[in-house]
Amino acid sequence: MKTLSKTRFRYTEKEMADAFLRLLQLPEGLPEIGGFDGIYREVSCHQGRPDFIALRYKKDFQGLKLPDCMGLVGPTILTILKPNAPRTLSFIISRCEFSEISVRRALRQLLASGHVKCTGTGSYQLGDAATQLYAELWAFELKLNNPKRAVFQAQQSRAYANRALIVVPPGQEKHYIRYNTTMTRWGIGVATFDPANGIFRLLRRGRNTRAICPQHQIYALSRIRT
Repeated sequence: MKTLSKTRFRYTEKEMADAFLRLLQLPEGLPEIGGFDGIYREVSCHQGRPDFIALRYKKDFQGLKLPDCMGLVGPTILTILKPNAPRTLSFIISRCEFSEISVRRALRQLLASGHVKCTGTGSYQLGDAATQLYAELWAFELKLNNPKRAVFQAQQSRAYANRALIVVPPGQEKHYIRYNTTMTRWGIGVATFDPANGIFRLLRRGRNTRAICPQHQIYALSRIRT
């Protein structure tokens, strides 16, 4: 995340992010949005590196075990499998774009973590740990300026996020009017935040939808360590 001179905004992008994190961590969370069960800074996702990822778990997240995936093979397998409909190894391989060796390696990893279980017939289905992976994932992109870049990064985050929100200093929101059509199409929201006084204003909520690529969302979750 770039840090710009204070001469224009009175604070750097990092200082803005530090202040925003303190707001995110409040029990009541963000005005008009609420609180979160988990907040993570600069998580490397398969599609970009958002300034913040925030999660709301749809089930009890105490003891939640996140998958440890080194790539997209494991997440792809988890999107193919069902909790009550076992799939054969050949079926899984036919639905993946990865080699049999990679699929077998990922299955061993997911079996060990409890996200996949093997039936008596040698088929595979989702394990108990995988059925807990129900979360609403928010991606926050903070930008002092450069709206074109901010919109592009928010578009990327929709691959794995249910919601994407661009956060800018007060007065910068006017530069996003020209991107209204794109932001509407992608369900991207906009808010202003002033780190000097801590005031957050939600201007455009954006849509809450399924992640465009479910396997990318699982990959993003796998990058998080609680």
